[in-house]
Amino acid sequence: MNRPKILINPGHAPNGNPDSGAVGPTGLRECDVALDVGKKIGKYLKNAYCDVIVLQHDSLSRICAEANAWKADAIVSVHCNGFGDPGARGMEIWTSKGQTLADKLATCIIKQLSKEYPNIPVRADWSDGDIDKEAALYVLERTIAPAVLVELAFITNPFEEEVLKTEYNRDKMAAGIARGVTDWLCKG
Repeated sequence: MNRPKILINPGHAPNGNPDSGAVGPTGLRECDVALDVGKKIGKYLKNAYCDVIVLQHDSLSRICAEANAWKADAIVSVHCNGFGDPGARGMEIWTSKGQTLADKLATCIIKQLSKEYPNIPVRADWSDGDIDKEAALYVLERTIAPAVLVELAFITNPFEEEVLKTEYNRDKMAAGIARGVTDWLCKG
């Protein structure tokens, strides 16, 4: 049996150049949080007998090309949300438009994250019964395998930035995402 291949894409550019993503009130950068969480997800998935590539790059086309050439079974892009209003809160997960295999992956991941962080609300459009949000985002649209984009929390919210700052919480988030991926793999 082949080991599942999971590509983890920590959002934004390595070292924040040319794009660090959102920046929190104390200067915490999205690219750094995403990379740390992405590496931790990779560690957990390798322990669960998955083959893993962790790829943070400023070229979205390169990320998609690499995932497609490798024939990844799933792609998980990791980000932190940001907004001008520091009161904005919550975690969310994005998939491409329509019903796809990514919807089940998204549900498995967000269920695990929300168990770990019941005080961080899940931002979703519940009207259609789905826990995921849908958009024509580049990585979601241009990969062959099911792809999701996880927004861990609002780095621009002082409370949620404090959560994202700690090694303990980043590890806990990574473990939740990895458990969501393995739940999805087991459900086939």
